[in-house]
Amino acid sequence: MRNSAISVQPLGDRALTLLWTGPVSTAALAAKARAVEELAFPWFQEAVPAYRTITIHLCYHTFSLKLAADELVRSLDSISDNQLPPPRQVELPVVYGGEQGPDLAESAKRSGITEQQFVQRHAEAAYEVAMIGFAPGFPYLNGLNNTLAQPRHSTPRMKVSAGAVGIAGNQTGVYPVASPGGWQIIGRTSKRLFRLEADDPFLLAPGDIVKFVPVEEFEELEELAEAPIVSQDIPTPEEAKRNQLIPALTVLKPGLLTTVQDLGRKGWQRFGVSVGGAMDEAAARTANLLVNNDEDAAVLELTLIGGSYLIEQDLLISLCGADLEATANGERLPMNRPVYLSQETTLSFGRAVSGCRAYLAISGGIDVPYLLGSRSADPRARMGGGFGRALKTGDWLGSLQSSEQADMLKAKLRKKMIDSHARWSSVSWCTMGWPEGAAYQATQTNLIESRVITLRVLLGAEWEEFSPDSRKRLFNEPYRIEASSDRMGLRLSGGAIIRDKHEELQSHGVVSGTIQVPPNGQPIILAAACQPTGGYPKIAHVISADLPLLAQAVPGDWLGFKLTDIGTAEQALREREKDLAILKAGMSMFARS
Repeated sequence: MRNSAISVQPLGDRALTLLWTGPVSTAALAAKARAVEELAFPWFQEAVPAYRTITIHLCYHTFSLKLAADELVRSLDSISDNQLPPPRQVELPVVYGGEQGPDLAESAKRSGITEQQFVQRHAEAAYEVAMIGFAPGFPYLNGLNNTLAQPRHSTPRMKVSAGAVGIAGNQTGVYPVASPGGWQIIGRTSKRLFRLEADDPFLLAPGDIVKFVPVEEFEELEELAEAPIVSQDIPTPEEAKRNQLIPALTVLKPGLLTTVQDLGRKGWQRFGVSVGGAMDEAAARTANLLVNNDEDAAVLELTLIGGSYLIEQDLLISLCGADLEATANGERLPMNRPVYLSQETTLSFGRAVSGCRAYLAISGGIDVPYLLGSRSADPRARMGGGFGRALKTGDWLGSLQSSEQADMLKAKLRKKMIDSHARWSSVSWCTMGWPEGAAYQATQTNLIESRVITLRVLLGAEWEEFSPDSRKRLFNEPYRIEASSDRMGLRLSGGAIIRDKHEELQSHGVVSGTIQVPPNGQPIILAAACQPTGGYPKIAHVISADLPLLAQAVPGDWLGFKLTDIGTAEQALREREKDLAILKAGMSMFARS
């Protein structure tokens, strides 16, 4: 699809990429993205400008991708660009080389110059912020001297320090928070680019001008961004009780990785903020519906080993997703249904016997501060979820006011518990008979066994750039999930996927489910906490309806891929939304019956 010099391409099944085939300025892209946002299409979620592209994210909606693209194209010529504020001039002190710039020596060698010459050329330029992406406040900077261009690492580092100054291709940038990354790191700045406590959380914006100033050492060590971004002021359990704040639960053991999640931090991707949220969105939404919550209420996401929790007040809960052998005072608890727990019950979880992630919903939803439109924890950005990290022993969480329907159901189950002289009670049915339950049934396995999970995919924008053998390999050979996988992406190992073209791509929008291929040929499937933009080529996209299967896969599992079409992908998503709508209506009726 084309509109003058603009190409419109699908990005998976819930996003579109507008690609300018001719020259376009940074300011024009940012203004066009703002103008598209103000059109307020019913399917529109957010717009993310990048180099010569704008990624348009769609809501989970029955509106088709093609109809959205057609409507967008018809509107592009008629919309007027917004006037952006004037650019700012920002100086960043940088310690180059050594421990702070571990790749400087090799980068200089590749460029055929000395380290001193490399630093001089890097620092003498005035850079324009072309876009913000990858991580909160991460600036992609235009203006790099051509002799300094560098390839990305063939295998991305698992952790790059906050403040790291890097080069990838013909662009340079700064990591505002510690995160995985594949750029060549030549130095580090002490300035914080992401300041959640400030009125304007982001130091830089598209169009700003950046100068790097070489320094021997940092003058303001306290500004190094490894410290917590912001205190979220949650009192200790003792303080809460003194102030007559009753926790819903207290953490006795936190498990392997337990975080507060909702449906994510939408609307901030243009500033590099990950959407995040529950990895298995279907399981989290189902858990909320079972206790008559809004579908986007905050829940606990428990990974592989769930830990244990003291129930501090009578609660109506539900558990969905992976089976982590939940017990109440040692008695096995049922899943996929509402459950009433009495005060002072110990809720414990073992190891996963099926799937990877379980979701614990509490009627009313978990009460933690609302930051940038979400309660979700983003440990990489050190924000959200009440603590900016995974839960630890001694943490406590409150709950919000439950709905009228939840209170009625809670009263019924409380009576049933009292009549049976037990510590908990539940209903006699579960959601596993629903079509939505099929995703959970498909994930059931013992952890000592590996399995092959087949995921449906759509072709990616760079599909044709990969060798014919690599394209066949993707669909004919399984890939193993590695232990280094996390909420940001699942790292795979298997037959190498080789791209025939070798030039670096400019950074562009990506989505959860995007299958990127680094130079080492080992694919990475981006997950819920993925960065908003990336520079690796995209060979394919896992369809949205199959992302719950991906979320429940464990290291050691094998993934197989099956090609599908956009119509099938959208129909699968419509069927999921229909099942959830039926469950929502049914729970409302059941509570009142």
